[in-house]
Amino acid sequence: MYNLLRTLTTSIKSPIIVTDSAWNKMKTIYNVSNNKSFLFAASAGGCSGLNYEFKNVDCSVIDTLAKGSALRISMVNKDGLNVYIDPLSEMYLLDTSIDYISENYDKGVYESKFVFTPNSNLAGTCGCGVSFYMKDQN
Repeated sequence: MYNLLRTLTTSIKSPIIVTDSAWNKMKTIYNVSNNKSFLFAASAGGCSGLNYEFKNVDCSVIDTLAKGSALRISMVNKDGLNVYIDPLSEMYLLDTSIDYISENYDKGVYESKFVFTPNSNLAGTCGCGVSFYMKDQN
């Protein structure tokens, strides 16, 4: 006879992680652009095979994406801001963290930018920070 352990939960895990620093920067971008939506996607290219894409978009872009796909579009939100995840990219972006770092010469940070960090069990990245590859899960 086997002892089986089953865990049940009603909580829904977010497909991506967004830091407070990133949310604060998105709020600043929204105040200038009036677009409350951001689109997070992956595209082919870069030195590791896939590139991160993060864009401030008008809601019509999300509507067009939703109409053109039979897949559900995932979203994370905070304080009225929304980050939509491209449904065709979601499997590549699971557990990716979006952060925003500010220029700080004392710490060797010479530019302010969004930084994307994949789950190290699922993906790896090269030194450029905008390119990544999926790890073999076998």
